[in-house]
Amino acid sequence: MAEEKTNRRTADALKAIEDAVFSLLEEKEFEHVTARDICQRAKVNKMTFYKYHNNKYDALAKAFTSRLNAEYKAKILDFDHLYKDDMDEAHFQGLMFVLDFFERYRVAFSHLVSSSGDFPRDVVFSALFANYLPFFSAVIGEEINHSNEYLVHFIFGAYRSLFECQLRQLAQSPNGEFDRQAAEKACRLIAKSFTMIFLTMRKEHEDKVESKSIS
Repeated sequence: MAEEKTNRRTADALKAIEDAVFSLLEEKEFEHVTARDICQRAKVNKMTFYKYHNNKYDALAKAFTSRLNAEYKAKILDFDHLYKDDMDEAHFQGLMFVLDFFERYRVAFSHLVSSSGDFPRDVVFSALFANYLPFFSAVIGEEINHSNEYLVHFIFGAYRSLFECQLRQLAQSPNGEFDRQAAEKACRLIAKSFTMIFLTMRKEHEDKVESKSIS
C-alpha cells in the first residue's frame, strides 16, 4: 500500500511538471523559463524536480515525450476496427497523427527546436520509434519477427527524415508553420511503399514455405 502511494505521488508530480512545462511554453520563450518557474507552476519543490530531471531541457524532453507516448498509445487502439482492411490508409493515418501532434503543439515545439539550449532530439525520435513498433504490429495484424524487423527500421528511416524536415521548417518559421500539403504527400508515399514492400516480403515467405512443403 505504501509503495502504491509512493508511485502515485511520483506519477502526480511528473504529470504536474509536464503540464507546467507546456503551460509556461505558451507564455514565453523557453530560454526565459527556469527550473524554478517550472517548480512553482507545478507546485513541487526543487528536490523533487531534480530527482527526476537533470535540468529544464531534460524536463522539456520528458514532458514532450510523455505526451506523445500517451496520445500515440491511445491512437493505436483505434486501428483494429477503423483500418483493418486498408493497410495503406492505416499507415498513412498513423504518420499523419504524428504530424498533427506536432502541429497541435506547434508553440511548444517551435520554442523547443529554436531554443538556444541543447535539446536531446534523439529522446523524441526514440519515443517515436518505441511507439512505431506496436503501431507497426497493429497495422500488419501480427507480431514483429526477424524478417519484418528490417522493414520496420527501413520505413522508420523515411519516417524520421520526414519529421527532421518538419523540425527544420518549424525552427525556421516565425509562426511555427510547415508545408502540410507536401508532408501529406510524403506520408502517402511512405505508406504505399510500406504496403508494397511488406506484401512482397509476405508473398516471398509464403512461396518459400509452400515450396518446402511440396518438396
